[in-house]
Amino acid sequence: MGILPKITTKAMVKAISLVSAPRGISFAAAQAIAILSGIVTPTMAFTITQNNLGADLLNALIGDTSGLSNFAIAPLGNPEAFGLFNNDPFGFKDGIVLSTGKVTDIPGENQKDGGKIVTNWQNVPNDLSTDFVPAAKGVAGMEGDDITLNISFDVDSSVDKLFFQYVFGSEEFVEFGNSEFNDSFELLLNGVNLAKLSDGKTVTINNLIPVPTDPTSYHLDFIGNPAGTGTQTKLDGYTKVLGFEGILNKNARNTLTINIKDIGDGYLDSAVFIKGKSLGTTPQAPIPNVSGNGNPSQPSERETPQRVVEPSTAASLLGLGLLGIFSRRKRGES
Repeated sequence: MGILPKITTKAMVKAISLVSAPRGISFAAAQAIAILSGIVTPTMAFTITQNNLGADLLNALIGDTSGLSNFAIAPLGNPEAFGLFNNDPFGFKDGIVLSTGKVTDIPGENQKDGGKIVTNWQNVPNDLSTDFVPAAKGVAGMEGDDITLNISFDVDSSVDKLFFQYVFGSEEFVEFGNSEFNDSFELLLNGVNLAKLSDGKTVTINNLIPVPTDPTSYHLDFIGNPAGTGTQTKLDGYTKVLGFEGILNKNARNTLTINIKDIGDGYLDSAVFIKGKSLGTTPQAPIPNVSGNGNPSQPSERETPQRVVEPSTAASLLGLGLLGIFSRRKRGES
């Protein structure tokens, strides 16, 4: 939701002074209430910093790489499509992100979504749509919005698999489910796409949203993020945390390719988030209340994500609650 608004002590005191307080509640008491309200810990804002430097992306990504060596990394595509994130709404804390648009546009309150049906193909409501190369080869955006990160490394005989955790999100949810306008997303290990949902299906918008007008058809790995107060990203939906698991070729050079691109046109952005320090040869522990592995959500959860209570609102409520305590105490003494 960007930089979260805060209520300062001075502003809180002014607000409380406007409330009709019972006799005996002094300005000093109101001041104390405001100061005590400051114990509410602000929610850290979801942030993304543009960064397409291979060394920085690799350093943020790799964890326990026992059995792996001689890493090489190559970001391919518009520099604004790569970045590092912090305090995400998915439960990762930090990591790297690739997008078909500007990664710095992704955080913030979701103010527009396309609903469940496209009513105007020339003007789909959105607040996340970057076309890096308009009208490329006669088809807007398909050429420029093809973003790839190649990571190659040597594997010895002591390890068997590669692991990491990720989330796929898109502005195309949910109205472009069951259509040809689906952004492509692949996680290729030595040429084999292993971007899979918890039931083994490939991660695609069509697999996640078979029938846009029927929420009961939505995949259990889908989390809707419709426009509204308290949202932390402009993406209209995203997956639960998914786990990548792939068999390595021992005593050989292996290549992991992360690719995301627009299909049909260059509009409406998609993104993939990979948990920091999760890429390696050791399986990652599931993230509570987010992972779709063995914890299927209820239909209502598929439509609406958790909302974040604004720190300013929480502080105001706490201040007014303390004011009520003072009020009741004074009435009891009178």
